Amino acid sequence: MYNQLKKLYKDAIIQSTSPNNFIQYTWFITPHNDYYGIEKESLNQRDLLLLETFLKRVDENQLSMSDSEKWWHELLFLKQQPERDLLQNWQKSVRLIHFHFSEPLMNKEEWKEALLAFFDRDLVIVWDSLTSGVIVDFMPETKGDELVSFSDIVDTTASDFYTNVKLYIGAYTSSPDKLTELYQWQDHCFSLSMQGRKHGSIHTFEHALPFIVTDKLGTPHLSHIKTMFGTILEDDKELLQSVKIYIENNMNVSLTAKKLFMHRNSLQYRIDKFIERTGIDIKNFQGAMAAYLAIIIMENDHKR
Repeated sequence: MYNQLKKLYKDAIIQSTSPNNFIQYTWFITPHNDYYGIEKESLNQRDLLLLETFLKRVDENQLSMSDSEKWWHELLFLKQQPERDLLQNWQKSVRLIHFHFSEPLMNKEEWKEALLAFFDRDLVIVWDSLTSGVIVDFMPETKGDELVSFSDIVDTTASDFYTNVKLYIGAYTSSPDKLTELYQWQDHCFSLSMQGRKHGSIHTFEHALPFIVTDKLGTPHLSHIKTMFGTILEDDKELLQSVKIYIENNMNVSLTAKKLFMHRNSLQYRIDKFIERTGIDIKNFQGAMAAYLAIIIMENDHKR
C-alpha cells in the first residue's frame, strides 16, 4: 500500500513506527498498525475523504489516551461503534458536557485535576481538538452529589490557567445507543448558542433553543419583523443589544446595568424607549420572549 501511495504523493509521504510533527503532517494508521504521514499542503478535502475509506486518521490527542478515552473518542467523534462494548455495562445515566477554550490549553492534566475537585467523582475527558472536547459525566448515586458550580469552573479556569472556557451542559440520558446522535445535536446547539451569546460562558439547551428556532426563518415572516425592528437596528444597535442582555438576565435592571457598565437609570431609559417604539412590553414574560426572538432573527438577517 505504501508503494502505491508513494507514487501519488512522492516525497510528501513518510512512513514511521510513531507519528510525529503533526503541524506538518496528517497521519494515518493501516490495519497492520503502520503509520503513514502525508504533508498537509499535499492534501485537499477530496484526498482526505478518499484516504479515510481504507485508512484510519490519527489525532495527536489519541496517542496519549487511556483505553476508556479512546473508546469514547471513537464513539463520539469518529462515529464508530467501538469493539469493546462498554454500553452494555451501564447501570446509570450519563451526560455530555462540551467545552471550548479560547486558545489551546497546555496544562490538560492539571485542568483535569481541577475538574475532579469540583465533581468529586471519576470523569472521562475526551479532546476533539486542541481547544475543544467533551466531559463524560456519570450520574452520581447520591442525589446531592450532582450539584456542580459550573460558573466556579469557568472562573477557576480563567484565574488558574489564564484562558477562557465555554461550557455546554447536556442533560442526563439513559439511552446510550443514541449517544453519537446526541453528541452531534448538542454540538450544533452549542455552536449556535456561542454565536448568539458571545459573552456567555455557560450554555444549555434552554439558551440554544431561541437560536435553533430562528436559525432559518422564512422570508415572509422576516419582512414583517423588519418592519417593526428594522429602523431600530439601523439607527440604534446599542438599544437592541441592551434589551437583549436585559432579557437574558431575567429582566433584572440592576444586574443588567452592572454587566453593561452603565447606570440603572440609563438602562431604564433604554427599556422605556424600546417599549415606546415597538409597543412590546418587555417587562412581562410574553413580551420579553417575543422581543428576544425578534432581536435574534434581526441579528441573523443582518449578518447574512
